[in-house]
Amino acid sequence: MKIKVVLACLFALAFAAAIWNDAQKKQPAMPVNTSTDSNASPDDKANTISYVPITDDEYASIRSAAGTDSLFIYKFQTDDENINQIDCWMEHYVNGAFKETLASMGTSIRPNKHENKLYWSLTSVNDKEQMWIVSVRDEGGSSSSKGSIAKGAYLSSTWGSIIGSEKIIPEEPITLGAIVRKKEQGLTSFVPDPGKLINAFDEVYLLKCRFKP
Repeated sequence: MKIKVVLACLFALAFAAAIWNDAQKKQPAMPVNTSTDSNASPDDKANTISYVPITDDEYASIRSAAGTDSLFIYKFQTDDENINQIDCWMEHYVNGAFKETLASMGTSIRPNKHENKLYWSLTSVNDKEQMWIVSVRDEGGSSSSKGSIAKGAYLSSTWGSIIGSEKIIPEEPITLGAIVRKKEQGLTSFVPDPGKLINAFDEVYLLKCRFKP
């Protein structure tokens, strides 16, 4: 048990350090695959949350520092004065049915036109356990939540983002990404449709968020 705690603490420190290093970088943002019109005005592009593609250098730096198995990064902007909080959580589904809510957290955010980040990572602690961390960073600092999940007897798994770019609507949940697992060995095909994933896989974790007044 002590070894698990030490490993969890070391991972949390490495992950936090990687996020801190990212905050110090002054590199231009990488383009995101999105259907938004390239001629859209800044106001049209505000109040959106977008997936940062895995080709972005930030993935390599964080995965190298923290050793994550799965990593999602999303960026968001909110200039709506009525939006000052983000809630994040994971929904766990087994054999097509909802089982539980995990990683629930809420943190305040300040409306601004700067880029904020949401990170979701999963890393192996040992051959039976994985640790997840959900972290939100804005200009005011960062907040995070962490815990562990059992690996279970799953022989194949995959993960991916559900969204490319999504408009933020206050109080409306947004399904950001998913990790899916099957008990049978073989190729796993990921489709960005939560309902199809829940029905097709033995175990599904959905990362969700909601922006609130």
